[in-house]
Order: sequence, then structure tokens, then C-alpha cells
Amino acid sequence: MIEYTDERSRILATKPVGRLLLQFATPSIIAMAASSIYNLCDSIFIGQGVNSMAIAGLAITFPVMNISHAFGAMIGVGGGAQTAVAMGEANQRRALVIFGNVIRLDITIGLLLCIFGLWFLEPILRLFGASDVTLPYAYDYMQIILIGCIISHAMLGMNDQMRSTGHPKMAMTCQLIAVVANILLDALFIFGFGWGMRGAALATVLGQLIAFVVEIRFFLNKGNFVHFSREGLILRLDIIRDIISIGLSPFFMNVCGCIVVMLINRDLLQQGGVNGDAYVGVYGIVNRVATVVFMMVMGIGQGMGPIVGFNLGARLFHRVTGVLKVAYACATLIMTFGYLVMAVFAETVAGFFTRDPLMIQLCVPAIRIMMCMFPLVGGQMITSTFFQSIRQAKKSIFLSTTRQMLFLVPFLLFLPDFFVAQGWEGVNGVWASLPFSDFIASLIAGILLYAQVRRFNHLTEVSKGVKIDTK
Repeated sequence: MIEYTDERSRILATKPVGRLLLQFATPSIIAMAASSIYNLCDSIFIGQGVNSMAIAGLAITFPVMNISHAFGAMIGVGGGAQTAVAMGEANQRRALVIFGNVIRLDITIGLLLCIFGLWFLEPILRLFGASDVTLPYAYDYMQIILIGCIISHAMLGMNDQMRSTGHPKMAMTCQLIAVVANILLDALFIFGFGWGMRGAALATVLGQLIAFVVEIRFFLNKGNFVHFSREGLILRLDIIRDIISIGLSPFFMNVCGCIVVMLINRDLLQQGGVNGDAYVGVYGIVNRVATVVFMMVMGIGQGMGPIVGFNLGARLFHRVTGVLKVAYACATLIMTFGYLVMAVFAETVAGFFTRDPLMIQLCVPAIRIMMCMFPLVGGQMITSTFFQSIRQAKKSIFLSTTRQMLFLVPFLLFLPDFFVAQGWEGVNGVWASLPFSDFIASLIAGILLYAQVRRFNHLTEVSKGVKIDTK
């Protein structure tokens, strides 16, 4: 039995899992909801303060930003999972080394993305579906975002470390600081100074810079389990390998998201005809709306991750499965409620982003079709996060890629033409591809999760000294 000398470790090992998840997930949900609200406000300010085609230009930037987020998520999630397990093992020295390697990786990757992205920005945006109409908007936005890559990656990496070491409220506070600063600067730069897309991007970078400074001050405190230290200067290739292996799941998920958005944009330009750019803008709006619900479930996953990682390290398997069940149920409820609200008030939701009657009209069926499998998707997301947290990277990667690549891409290639052949609108085939792939991917996730929970239940019984009948 491991003895824990600090209060946070004792809480993670003994507090009822439902209350513990509430304690850890609530700040994460608030922070993620605030972040998604920022994304909404960013789109709303651009749609109302620039024009409807600027929304389409913003939608073109999604896959480029997904690539950047893929690297950030790889380091943040992989490093966070490793730190949580080290804390569960009461191994502070290893946790300090992990923290130092996380920061080094974030800064290096941020710098490389900045240089490469700026050098090839125009051809990259063209590849992801930018037309002559939308390219200027997308270019202006991404140019500023790429310059701030180092700050954003380091800020998000340290935020994951806060959460993984039992400081979810502080992590939430830093994200809220970035979001609030972002929204205020958005209003000032777009409506006050008339800086358009560049103003929106500059507001994002400055908001993250403010939060970055607060996080640095936090990790300068030697009283924290993880902080800046000499141990953190040690470059450990084995730790970097472990961070990347665990973080590959969210990395591939974001890269797959990038490929999917590119295919969707191209399908919409092809199937939408003269309204192709408008349909790209519609997808941008629906994507932002869906992100609100996704982010709340991600907040539950973030709250679950440290609890699962710690109790796995402590070999308290019954607590691992206990918190999983609570997280799964909460995610399902949130996604179901989210879909019902968005489907019923689809026209009202679209009206927040644009005053263009055509885009509002096109948004309504898109929201209702694309999100109809949301009640199943929440469980699939929690399952993928769960496998990350228990360091089963291959399963997590598999689940992350099946939904978007193994199923969604073939549907995107097949359904639009099938719809046209049946006399329906090809664009609706694009929208329908998402719920079809969601259903199949959720079914597979459920099967894998059931098998894993049975293994943990077996280990729980063995740890209690109960004889298991294996016949």
C-alpha cells in the first residue's frame, strides 16, 4: 500500500469517485465551455463585423488550426497522463522531468510550425479549399495565429500539467483569463479599430499571452508538486517517447479532423454549385456550434483523466471503473441535451452568426442532420479518453481514427453522389456522412470498453483476495 504525504494525493486515492469527478471536471467544463464561447464569439464578431464570406474564410482555417492543435494535444495529453501516473506512484522527481520535457517539446514544435506554416501558408490554404473569395480572409487570420504558435503551445501544455497534478481550478482560471481577454480584445479590434480578421487573430494571441504569464508565475512556486526545476532540464528520450506514444491518439484525431474538414469543404464547393462558398460558411457555423457541446464532454474527459491515471498508478482498479461509469453517463446526457437544443432552435442559432438569409436557411437542415447521433458520440469520446488515461495508446488511436477516417471518409466519397443519383441534394449527402460514421464508431467503442471494464473488474476481485471462477 502506497503512503501519500500530500493532501491532494490522499484525496485522489480516497474521495468518492462521483464527488471527485465533480471536483475535477467542473472547472474543466467551465474552462472548455468558456473556450467554446470564445470560439462562438470570434465567429459572431467576424460574421457581424466583417461579412458572411469572412465566416467562410474562417472555416477554411479550421484544418490548419487542427494540425497545430494536433501537436499541442499530443504533448499536452501525453505529458499529462504521464505526470498523473507519476503522482499516483509518489514519484516527484520523474514528474519534474516529465514537466521539463513537455515544455521543451511545446516550444520546439511551436517554433517549427510557425516557420513552416508562414512559408507555405497560401498553398496550404488552397489545399484545404480556399477560393479566390475566401483566401484573403483565411490568410490574414492564420498569419497572426502562426506567429503566436510558441505561446499557444506552451500555454496549453502547462495548463494540462496543472490539471494533471490536481489543480483543475487554477487551470480553469488561466483558460478563463485567455478567453475573457480574447473576447474583449475581439470587440475592440474588430468593431473599434476595424482590423477585421487580423484583429480577431491578434486578440487570440494576446489573450493566450496573458494566460501564459500567469501560468509561468504558478510553476515558479517550488511548493507545487510540479514546478520549474533542475530536474526539468534533463532531456530524457524515454520520457519523450512515452509522451508521444500516449499523445498519438489525440494527435491522429486532430489530423484526421483536418483531412475530414478538407474533404467536406471540397465536397461542399463541388456539390453546392454557385452557393459553394456559402455552404463552406454553413459548415463553419455548424462546426462552431457543435464544438460547444464537444468541449463540455472534453471537460469531463479532462476531469476524468487525472483520476483514472492516479488510481491506475495506485492499483485501485475499482475506482478506475467507477469514475469511468459516472463520466460516461454525464457525457451521454450532455450530448443528448445539446442536440435537442440545437435541433429545436437551429434557425435562431444560425442567426447569431450571420444576417445573410441564405446562410441561415442552409444552416437549419445541416445542424439537424449532422448532430443527430450526438447522444452516442459522448460515450465514444469518453471511451477514447479513458484508453489514453490507462496508457493503452493503440486502442485510443484506433478509436480516434475509426470515426473520422475508416468510416467518415468513405461515406464522404460515396454518399453525396448517391444522394444525387436518388434525386436528392448532394450537399445533404455530405451532412449525412457524419451521423452514419458516428453510429458505427460508437458501436465499436462500446465493445472495446466493455471488454476493458471486465478486465478491471477481474483485477479488482483478485486484489480483494476473492477467488475467480474462470470456467
